Amino acid sequence: MINFTAKSISTILHPLLVPTYGLVLLMTINTHSILAIPDNFRLGIIGFVFFTTFILPSLLIGILVKVGVASNFQMSAQRERVFPLLIVAIAFYLTYFFLKSAGLTGLITLFMVGSTMLVLITLLINYVTKISLHMIAWGGLLGCLLGFAIRFNYDLTLLIIATIMISGIVATARLQLNAHNPFQVYIGFLFGVAGMLGLFFIV
Repeated sequence: MINFTAKSISTILHPLLVPTYGLVLLMTINTHSILAIPDNFRLGIIGFVFFTTFILPSLLIGILVKVGVASNFQMSAQRERVFPLLIVAIAFYLTYFFLKSAGLTGLITLFMVGSTMLVLITLLINYVTKISLHMIAWGGLLGCLLGFAIRFNYDLTLLIIATIMISGIVATARLQLNAHNPFQVYIGFLFGVAGMLGLFFIV
């Protein structure tokens, strides 16, 4: 029962879904760039991001599994992560490119740039050690919220607390499933937070 719950959490809070969840959260922040998006366009943007960052990469990774490049969707083996991570990086970058081409700027596009950067960082780290993709994704979302709150002196306390709690739940689930050791979970989370947070003070 405990493992079933942990697997369910890992699936519902999958790293490929974090851009969609993050976008929904960011849409609640009343910045100029967010307020400029007409209400009837917001659902379309969320649907587009869901397709390009979850559906499309999932289908392509499924093909890799089918042809034997990867053994499963979990990418549990370190050596199997290279091509799936490249697919995700390209999908995330194309999402950023199309959103920017559509005239979106500010927090949403910065979040997608940061997400792409974190996937590339993960790809590089993968040559040295395996880290938690779940935790680098959720750490990235937390870093985005922290970066915006600090740089623009905006109160996002509730969203930050909620994201920390969700990250803790995800970390517990990954450890329960023995998908990672504590180091891989914590270092993934720290890279996610630091990478995205740092981006807000560079651009």
